[in-house]
Amino acid sequence: MRLLLLALLLVGCAAPAATPTPLPRPPTAPAPVVSPPPTKRLSVVATFSILGDLVRSVGGDGVELTLLVGPGQDAHTFQPSPADGAKLARADLVFENGLGFEGWLEELYRASGSRARRVVVTEGIAAQKGGPAHAEGEAEAGHSNGELDPHVWQDVRLASHMVGRIGEALAQADPASAALYRANAERYQQELRTLDAWVVDQVQSLPEARRTLVTNHDSLGYFASRYGFTILGTAIPGVSTEASEPAAADLVKLIGRIKSAQVPAIFVENVANPKLMERIAREAGVAVAPPLYTDALGPPGSPVDSYPKMVRHNVSTIVGALRA
Repeated sequence: MRLLLLALLLVGCAAPAATPTPLPRPPTAPAPVVSPPPTKRLSVVATFSILGDLVRSVGGDGVELTLLVGPGQDAHTFQPSPADGAKLARADLVFENGLGFEGWLEELYRASGSRARRVVVTEGIAAQKGGPAHAEGEAEAGHSNGELDPHVWQDVRLASHMVGRIGEALAQADPASAALYRANAERYQQELRTLDAWVVDQVQSLPEARRTLVTNHDSLGYFASRYGFTILGTAIPGVSTEASEPAAADLVKLIGRIKSAQVPAIFVENVANPKLMERIAREAGVAVAPPLYTDALGPPGSPVDSYPKMVRHNVSTIVGALRA
């Protein structure tokens, strides 16, 4: 009996069986980060800031855009550098206005060795000659007869044509994103149709007798033809700011026409030196309106840093100054 009790006591006092320690789990590998497949954006060059804004609006994030002539710069008098040739050499597409606007481009493109496709956005537009046919005293006003006017974007409907050309060119160069480019172009063209109607409405608020324009150079011919203005004259003859300074006798005639027409204001352009127009205004006894943005946009962040903003600024300035 004693032996039996001793055995029971020994069993009762035995340490409980040890619980096996679980083996450490191997560290869990982090889930791989899945990135979208790399896509190469189209390298695109636009020759000047207004055209660049149209390209940016259609191309969006699908393009890497470079400008040759930036905001506030005059494409007529632009002097390209070797760095500009390098921009062309890297490009897939080069968008240009054509109609003689970029007289320096041909030589630059050839020297760069670029193989980029060149897209002339004014192709398909019936270009006007320098100096609209309805201008008063056209021969005397210094308008160039026979020189094509490149400033087609001053007619908003023609800017819409340019947008269509841009959309098709991008779609052909990047078929994978063709639907996006075409949709962007259509959306922007709808915006431009609304803008064109707004311009028409604003101009109609101005009496016809007041719809007379005097500017630095012949840059508003398409604007005048579309929206019902008369070009009374320009300080510098021709469609380019590179044209020679006017003769004294021509200035006297222009001042006389301004006085006879009782024009309340004349217009200086953002790409031109205002001194000549200020002198004409003083001698004619009229005001110089705030600058028009005719051949270049304003700097980024300014009230005129896009094409629609530029149009609205110009129209508001013109109508306000001529209504005074």
